[in-house]
Amino acid sequence: MSEPKTEVVFQDLSPNAEVDAETDQWLGRLAERLYGEDHVLHLAGAARNDDEDLPALSRDTFGTWWAGRFIGELRFEDRVLRIEPRLGMDVIGQWLSYALNLNVIPKSATRSGKGPMIAQLIDRIWSAAVADASRHGGPRVRRTVVNRGPYVRDRLDVGKTVKLRAEGKPFVSTVRSERSLENPVSKILVLADRTLCSMIGERPEWRPDRCEETLSHLRQAVGSAPGMPHETELRRVRYSPITRPFQSLASFSMEIAKKRGHLVSAERDDISGVLIDVAELWELFLVHCARLAFGATRVEHGTSEGESAFLLTSTTKPGATMGRLKPDILIRDETGNVTAVIDAKYKRLRGRQGSPHGVDRGDLYQLTSYLTGHPEVRLGGLAYPEHPRDEASANDHGPWATNFGHRVRFDRYAPDVDSAKAQLLRIVAPNSRFRSTPPVRPELVRTP
Repeated sequence: MSEPKTEVVFQDLSPNAEVDAETDQWLGRLAERLYGEDHVLHLAGAARNDDEDLPALSRDTFGTWWAGRFIGELRFEDRVLRIEPRLGMDVIGQWLSYALNLNVIPKSATRSGKGPMIAQLIDRIWSAAVADASRHGGPRVRRTVVNRGPYVRDRLDVGKTVKLRAEGKPFVSTVRSERSLENPVSKILVLADRTLCSMIGERPEWRPDRCEETLSHLRQAVGSAPGMPHETELRRVRYSPITRPFQSLASFSMEIAKKRGHLVSAERDDISGVLIDVAELWELFLVHCARLAFGATRVEHGTSEGESAFLLTSTTKPGATMGRLKPDILIRDETGNVTAVIDAKYKRLRGRQGSPHGVDRGDLYQLTSYLTGHPEVRLGGLAYPEHPRDEASANDHGPWATNFGHRVRFDRYAPDVDSAKAQLLRIVAPNSRFRSTPPVRPELVRTP
């Protein structure tokens, strides 16, 4: 009997048919214990809410194992599951940079080095983001310092001084406002650094000098092992124009730091490692391309901006909802009206058993429900990443129309900025005006 492989490799959204019996059993034990949210780093601050998305690892009715929409590495029982990006590490590095709003994409983002593949990638992007945000200095944010003593040194706090005198204490209370590195942003950056170094096993040699210099100043201000700040503390931070680049970086660092126990667990029966939700990266990439194509003021990121609508709300449990109705991308015309809605779907648009059109039923119902409730919107679309071997009638026989006259498209987009931007312009611009057609059937019909 041959020795079992210590590393099992998949590509995201793809099967692995070369699985022996022992590996099959190991994958089964891993899948039973795997709760993806425990290991996933969310870049936008919240998980996507797609009811029909596959888990990180699943087995179909034919017994074939499939990887879902995540990439990364997980260690379990002295073996490693590695899920590689089918679009390549260079593409994922670019998308990560767009997600963090980096002005400069590090050229070393996908070079090989020590430590887990995804940990390297995250650290390269994260450290480049720290260096980029620190171009004009560290994350000094304003805080209020309260002093109590016999002399007035700063602005007098009348209320607290009266209270002190009422207690018979011969002191005055004064306050002053100052900018300091001792704040929640500095703490979370130091904690993220500790987590990444633990995953990689050493201090990464590829980091920019400015990143290491900034981290050194932050450790002097808050210590090398500060306490974890609460998320509400980060939300209360007031950023100046100079420190604004640290805002998204602090949220990403919080994701890294709070996953520490799951990422660097040393127990044999535990699952350790990190996953990146490529569906989230795909969504943020398309938002970036849409803003380049139509201007930032005309594009709204539905997942993180504004309020979402839902098909159903619970009558017995406050806040419980079903069926999110706000698409990922809303594009407005010159007058501010929504003219197109696009949902990013990091799935393969391919005809298959049970879904000959290639579109998941839940995705279709969600999009058409939104369009039905918003007759002024002219175009709705689902945007899938390009795949050379996939075919589906939803794409081949489109565009389509609802019985209310909305134009509906199911398109595959190339993973590079220029191509995706040009395709969005081609798709949205011609549909900025079209006449509604009378109802003919309650389901989708193909338009000539």
